Parts: sequence; C-alpha cells; structure tokens
Amino acid sequence: MTTAGQIVETEAYLSGDPAAHSFIGKTKRNAVLFGSAGHAYVYLIYGRHYCVNVVTGEEGSGEAVLIRALEPLQGIHVMKRRRGTESLSQLCSGPGKLTGAMGITRECNGASFMEGPLEIRSRDSVPGHDPVRNVEIVRTTRVGILKAAEKPLRFYLKDSPFISRK
Repeated sequence: MTTAGQIVETEAYLSGDPAAHSFIGKTKRNAVLFGSAGHAYVYLIYGRHYCVNVVTGEEGSGEAVLIRALEPLQGIHVMKRRRGTESLSQLCSGPGKLTGAMGITRECNGASFMEGPLEIRSRDSVPGHDPVRNVEIVRTTRVGILKAAEKPLRFYLKDSPFISRK
C-alpha cells in the first residue's frame, strides 16, 4: 500500500556543520551522505527511531536535509496502523513518527528518491490533492540537537498542524 505526505518541516545540515553526521568525516555508517544528491540517508536514533535525510550537496560534501514532518495525504489507515494512533496530526509530526508511519527503515538507506522505493514528488502529482499555494515558510533554529542548534536551518510551513514543534 502506498503512503504519501506533504513535507511540512525540514532541517538542513551543511558541510562543516558540527551537528551534521558528516562532520567527523566519511565512515561506514554515514557514507551515503558523501554520495550523490537525491539519495536517502537513514539512521537510527536513541536505539529505536529511524530518521530520513535527503542527500543534497555535491558529491563528497556530506550535506543533507532531514525531513522532520509530513502532512499525511495517502494511505492514512496504513500509517495509523503502523503508528498505533488515530491522531492525524500526530502521525508524522517528528522524524521518528514520520519514518514509523511511512515504513522507512535502515533498509532504505542509500535508496534513490528518483527511482527507488521512496519518492519525493510535487504535491500536485498526488491524486486528489491540490498543490499548496501562497504558503509562508518559517525559518528558525534547529530543534532536538545540542551542537549548532542556534543555526537558522529549520524550515516549516507556517500554521501547519503537522509540524513537530512550534
């Protein structure tokens, strides 16, 4: 069953960023970050939740964007079952919730978002959903990290009830 959602919140991690997994250099765990753009970097946090990033920088740069939250659009009954909740606003309102609802695991690490099991497409390509227009994007500091948390590299759709934190 296909599940889909609109990305409503992200955080950027740049080359030389002390909060980025690439900061320590290339390792077996983070090698995908140093590959070509458009691939998934999936890792486990707190020993129980996966997070998914999109590699965005030039090959070798170690840059990526964490997908922090989605507005559920398709396959919602599957997402609710996977997450064990009926709350629509809580299905994907955080990186671990999002991957749980979408069924994203470490097996997706390195997958192409263009031709793999994960896809990033425009909202207007999702049947039955109109494209978002005239939405304000808020830029603020990152959350849930200790190093370089003050950097204004978190972006979210203003007034979205689906973001992880205000």
